[in-house]
Amino acid sequence: MKYEFLKLNRWLVLILITFFIGIGTLPLLQNKTNQTNSDNQKEHYYQENYDLLQSAVHSMKATEAPDDLIVASEKELAAYQEGLSGIAQKNKQKQIKAESDIAKIQLEKAKNGNLLGATIPELELRVKELAFFEHSEIQWVDPFFTAVLPASHFLLNTFLQLSYPLLLSMGALLIALICSYEHRKDTVNFMRSTPQKQSNIMWKKIGVMMVALSGFLITGTLGIFLISALKGGIGSFNYPIFYLDSKQLIHQTTIGHYLLLLLFSTLLFFFLLTLIGYLLQNIFKQFLFNFLFLLLCIFPLALGGMSDFIPVSIAKWLPTNYWDFPRLILGNNPWDAATITFEKGIFLMLFSIGLVFMFNRVVMKRTEVYQNQPAISR
Repeated sequence: MKYEFLKLNRWLVLILITFFIGIGTLPLLQNKTNQTNSDNQKEHYYQENYDLLQSAVHSMKATEAPDDLIVASEKELAAYQEGLSGIAQKNKQKQIKAESDIAKIQLEKAKNGNLLGATIPELELRVKELAFFEHSEIQWVDPFFTAVLPASHFLLNTFLQLSYPLLLSMGALLIALICSYEHRKDTVNFMRSTPQKQSNIMWKKIGVMMVALSGFLITGTLGIFLISALKGGIGSFNYPIFYLDSKQLIHQTTIGHYLLLLLFSTLLFFFLLTLIGYLLQNIFKQFLFNFLFLLLCIFPLALGGMSDFIPVSIAKWLPTNYWDFPRLILGNNPWDAATITFEKGIFLMLFSIGLVFMFNRVVMKRTEVYQNQPAISR
């Protein structure tokens, strides 16, 4: 295997890691606000909502609106007042209590048909999330009014906002270069004439590719985390994440669990691409064709952003729609009716790996038969 490592372009791996860290930490360079400005924005937001709601209450009283609506709105006014007081005192616990009370009142209004906008499941999610922090020792991080997110939160946002096809394409570039090495260096006949079994050659090459891809992904992720920690602190990987699935049911996980699942599923995706890349080297002799074919296996992931134009009946048959792991882990599926889930994505990924592996075995068997033929018969 050490000879396969010698073929590895270490400078390319370093460049890809640097590029990954660069695009991941770019929001840190763009963020020029400080926490004082964020607190002022939050105070303005509260005050604006308070003033609008106060005017609405006066109108409701003048038009003899239902008493329960007036009472609920007055309770909401009091909660906004508590929130303003908490911001002025820089009292996080008071702010959370106010946010929680507002969310509960808005949920009650929605159930009574007196609130438009957010759906009832979304409001229930908000209530559950705030209730957790109201009674937890874990410090609440308001994603809308926190100037610099802790590193754990920043890393979560990086993978949610980063183009997943772009991340995978960097790995595909590395795979295509390694798989086409023998053709580019014109040593493919020498490799096939060695006494080693084709299966040994395949697993050594795939092993080197997976080590390189794991190093790229883990080192890049660690680099983003360390740089963001210098600016916003470490944060907590035990921080809870609440989300709705395709059936509008509430689920809870943690940032750490999310990142572990994402790293696992991404490495599984890279493993599939390495098997495809190894198979393609028997078909395409040039690096470019190998790379372009791998890209064709990746970029249909971008169809998730075109869900308004692609019918569910088509979307549910496209394998790549099940592989948008950064969003599927949190139940974010652009085609809700297609019941595309993270679990189905993993199953389909394992099935695809098994299928491509079988194709590789068939090609290896044919190559070994060719090698064992007498030279005079060729």
